[in-house]
Amino acid sequence: MTIYTGKTEEAAIAAGLAALNSRRDQVITKVVATPRKGWLGIGRREAMVDIVLKTVAETSTAATPATPASSATPQPQTSAAAPQKAAVPAEAPVATSTSTEPTVTPQERRKRREAAIEAVQDYLATIVEQLGIDATIDAETGSHRQVRLVFTTDKEGLLIGKHGRTINALQSLAQLFLNHHGAAHVELELDVANYRERRAATLGRLAESTAREVVATGKPIYLDPMPSFERKQIHAVLAKNRYVTTYSAGKEPHRAVVIEPA
Repeated sequence: MTIYTGKTEEAAIAAGLAALNSRRDQVITKVVATPRKGWLGIGRREAMVDIVLKTVAETSTAATPATPASSATPQPQTSAAAPQKAAVPAEAPVATSTSTEPTVTPQERRKRREAAIEAVQDYLATIVEQLGIDATIDAETGSHRQVRLVFTTDKEGLLIGKHGRTINALQSLAQLFLNHHGAAHVELELDVANYRERRAATLGRLAESTAREVVATGKPIYLDPMPSFERKQIHAVLAKNRYVTTYSAGKEPHRAVVIEPA
């Protein structure tokens, strides 16, 4: 196995062709590893491609149709046209080189997802340790698209932060990490000491009480800025309330829910 690397798969193939002094149709390529950009320098990897020259038999069969065409000087070249038609199957190996690019099977996709989840746990553990928090992380998988990482620590308040700002920031970083490691389809949630459940109950009470105030005063009320997943909870709580309507206003990270009379 001869491995060549590059920032992209094409760059790795080009490096291999240059080293072997060969053309693309003279080699067989196999992608060993796809490139990864990494996150903040962590997990970066170049593309790795295995390139081997085709066997002499393959190259000679591809070259045989050219012999009668060059050696036949008389006018009966019409009969020599038949060997040139035979050149079509001789070039079939060229198609095999492009088909060697691996297709992602469900098993491989699952392995990549599991690897990304393990990597993001290590990434979060490093950050939490730098914050001076001694914590362990357990992964809970609800479905192939939802993953919940639960922290266990004695410093729950420090990890949560004021109004959940610290744990929400960690969740945003972790989601970006997954997006850069081939798991953008995974929805990640961080939790500690059932904070998310308690926060959801608080948001529900806030939505209901604010809606009553809006109906009583007839004036819209702007709530404090919240992350998108908390704004969705407010919208969901008041979705069936026919006396008020809700919408989000502003730009991140200051986007907030507005509750106004219907």
